[in-house]
Amino acid sequence: MRLSRIIGSAVATLATVGAFAIAGMPAAAQPLPQPPYPPVPPALTVSDPTVEVGETFTVFGSGYGGNELVRLDFVLGPLALGAQPAADTGGVGAMLPVARQAPLVHTNPTTLTVRANVTGEFSVRVRFTRTGTLDITGTGLTTGRVASTTVTIVRAQPPLPVTGSETGSQIAVGTMLLIAGALLVLVAVVWRSRSRRTGRTRRLTPVG
Repeated sequence: MRLSRIIGSAVATLATVGAFAIAGMPAAAQPLPQPPYPPVPPALTVSDPTVEVGETFTVFGSGYGGNELVRLDFVLGPLALGAQPAADTGGVGAMLPVARQAPLVHTNPTTLTVRANVTGEFSVRVRFTRTGTLDITGTGLTTGRVASTTVTIVRAQPPLPVTGSETGSQIAVGTMLLIAGALLVLVAVVWRSRSRRTGRTRRLTPVG
């Protein structure tokens, strides 16, 4: 009995010491999240693929390194023969979450250097005062990733002639005015005719 008590006490002591030892051990380090592989390719988009001379548009970049410097090169070539304004597609770049967006507008730039945010995205606003086909290339100065896009710059379009519903409303107003004028003329004629009849009746009525 005495020996079993000693053994039981020793086992209890070892269990207590082991529990404290386990509790005092540092937690295992969690592995850091790894970037997606293969990496997302870089992309350049614009707020509008076709703009008028002097109109401001935004260039959006994505898929570059976090906080990476990106060089943007702008090459303005001759306008393609017969180029027409393209339909506005809404510019997918407008949906990108951008951490930094410069408030200023760069006019006729040839080269710009911008810094991407932590997710590799950026935006910059530009405008050009000449027509032409604008090729934009973005090169990551650390990763070497390259993306490009094209913008067509056209002359300002003249205002469209009044058509459709506006013309219809004008015709309706004109018709109503004509009808109102005709009614006024008719009322005046009837009134004058009645006035003449009344005058004649008074002259023909015998006295006493």
